[in-house]
Amino acid sequence: MNALRWILGGLIVLLGGGFIVLNLVAGGFRKSFGASEVNPLITLLPLVAMALLLAGLIFPASKPLLHAGAVAAVALIVFCVWQFIAESATVVWFAIAYLLVWLAFYWCAAWRTT
Repeated sequence: MNALRWILGGLIVLLGGGFIVLNLVAGGFRKSFGASEVNPLITLLPLVAMALLLAGLIFPASKPLLHAGAVAAVALIVFCVWQFIAESATVVWFAIAYLLVWLAFYWCAAWRTT
């Protein structure tokens, strides 16, 4: 269980950092080509959800934090499915797989009685 926490935590830090860098670089390209900017909610809400997921991994004994992370994971799955349908972004399947593994961790941490 501890190894799963480290793997999921390391991945969320890398994915969150990559998401920030990608948004910064894409914003620069967007401005240089004269295109409109992306809604800030599209950028900020996934980062807040990733922070909740990371907090749930860091403090697995906090049930309210785990439940908030589970709600964020489900919301991110809905966001990923929406991106897959709207943009045909097949890369979101990796995010969905990560979130499903995180939800498995959540089930083990919050609901298993051992």
